[in-house]
Amino acid sequence: MAEVTVELRNLLKTNFKLFDFDYKFDDLQFKKELEQHVIDFYFFYEIGQETPDRFKHQFKARWLRMIDYYNELYNTTLLSYNPLTNYTVQEALEQLSNTNNETENTTNSTTDTEGNTHTFMDADNKASDYPQQAIAGGDFLSAASNTISDTTSEDSAKTTGKTTGTAINNGTTNMNYSKTIEGMTGTTYQELVMKQRATLIRITNMVIEELKPCFILVY
Repeated sequence: MAEVTVELRNLLKTNFKLFDFDYKFDDLQFKKELEQHVIDFYFFYEIGQETPDRFKHQFKARWLRMIDYYNELYNTTLLSYNPLTNYTVQEALEQLSNTNNETENTTNSTTDTEGNTHTFMDADNKASDYPQQAIAGGDFLSAASNTISDTTSEDSAKTTGKTTGTAINNGTTNMNYSKTIEGMTGTTYQELVMKQRATLIRITNMVIEELKPCFILVY
């Protein structure tokens, strides 16, 4: 029951909206949850100002001053890491090489060709003025001769050729290499677990604690 001002729950029954202003918070789902946690916690608390407008002004000003910090703080809780390692070494190598190779080949060739031709001829030539007489008998020949020929010829040929060729090879080699080493040094697993537990943050409670000056507290 309100004694000095008005409780938040009764104020919310009117057209009053506690979070009707814009502000940045990256996780929209957690943003809604955080607003609801604040409303639920201070639902039966009296506002710390004489009028709703003065209370809204004080609440909004305090909220905008602190929410950027808690947005960044909340983002750190979303980081992915291994809590049982305290050092990480990463090694990466990227190598790109181009290869240009040009080869020129020249071939000279010579071909010699030689040939000998030998021709021998022994021929008898007979003629008769009397066609009716067989020449084979040879009794009435008008002419007769014998021809002997022995001929030898030499032939030679020489062929010279030259062949030239060029071969070009271009290549590209791309090599990627990466290595990650993780481990623990200078401590124990138990100590790392304890440190991890100590860093767990209850952001909702921290935000609620900062908003206490906006309400009338009962001691």
